[in-house]
Amino acid sequence: MPTSRLPRLVYTLRTPGHRRGVVVRRAIAVALLIAALVSALSAAKELPRVPVFSRDLPAGAELALADVDLARLPASSIPDSALTAKPEELSGRVITAAANKGEVITDARLLGEDLVSSLVSGAGAESGRMIPVKLAEPDIIPHLHHGDTVDVVTAVEAGAAAATPTARVIASGGRVVSTSSPEGEASSSTVLLALPQDHANDVAAASLSQPLTVVIVGDRAHPQQH
Repeated sequence: MPTSRLPRLVYTLRTPGHRRGVVVRRAIAVALLIAALVSALSAAKELPRVPVFSRDLPAGAELALADVDLARLPASSIPDSALTAKPEELSGRVITAAANKGEVITDARLLGEDLVSSLVSGAGAESGRMIPVKLAEPDIIPHLHHGDTVDVVTAVEAGAAAATPTARVIASGGRVVSTSSPEGEASSSTVLLALPQDHANDVAAASLSQPLTVVIVGDRAHPQQH
């Protein structure tokens, strides 16, 4: 403020009247606004920071450093399973389902031992395995969801006289982890399954010489009756 205006401002403040009232009210309004801004900034700095997706991503995508941001969110809106890792620590991890920009990153969204343990019923992380299964009928893949329970099935020739081959279940109770390749190829014919160790070994052996497919079982295989 120019020095020539200071005497005028001092005079206005010392002289009762309308002009002094206007100046005082404006000064109070500015002070309150500054206080509110300082309080908001202080409160924002106290909010916890959690990793979130910085953009929309397809299922099976491998996280790059640019795909993860840190956001300050109220503690009440942060899931208990939210990760506390830094963005660079998540680089290279594969997401299990399509992600939305701004969504908090949790354990259940990334491939890992904890996910296998939670998906494979009755199996700890040390006995659960993830195995990619190339399907003979890839048209089923768009109908699979992360977490679906499936049986792995192959066809067995019953004999020359048989009109159609019979089905043999190689592994039951598998859980769908991801329905596309880590590179995010939409045309992939491979599905990633979580299975107990013994069943995973059976599927791996069968895949060397037999065509495989999956059958959806569990809740999604039995639509609710209305």
